[in-house]
Amino acid sequence: MPLIEQPQAGGAKPTVQDLTYEDVRQSFLIRLHGEQSQLLVLSDSLGSAEVAPASAFGDLEGFAHRLRGAAAVFDFPELRDAAKVLEIAASAALVEQAPLNEPRVRTAIGSLVTRLSWLTGGTSPADAAVLLAPAN
Repeated sequence: MPLIEQPQAGGAKPTVQDLTYEDVRQSFLIRLHGEQSQLLVLSDSLGSAEVAPASAFGDLEGFAHRLRGAAAVFDFPELRDAAKVLEIAASAALVEQAPLNEPRVRTAIGSLVTRLSWLTGGTSPADAAVLLAPAN
C-alpha cells in the first residue's frame, strides 16, 4: 500500500479551514484590480457598433450584480451601492431597449470606476475621463 505524505508543520499550506474572513476579504480587494479592468472592457463594448445593446447591457447588469453581492459580503457599502446603481441602470436600459450611449449607464460606470480606483489604491484610469464625459 503506498504511503501518503503528510505535510510538515513548518511548510504546510493553509487549508480552506485555515483561511479567516479577513484573508478572504483581502483576496477580494486584490481581485478588484481585475474587476476594474473587466468593467473597462464592458464599458468599451458600449462604444462598439459590433455589440448589440441588449448583450452589452445584460453583461453590465450581470457584472454589477455579482460585484454588488461580493461587496455586500465583504462589507464595502460604497462599492455595493455603486454596483447597485449600475445594475439598476443597466437593467432599465435593457428593458427600455436604450441605445448604447445611455447616459444613466455611463454615469453609473464612471462612479463605479472611481470607487474601484479608490479601493485599489490607484487613481482613476485615463479611460475614466471618457466614461464620465457626457454622451454625444
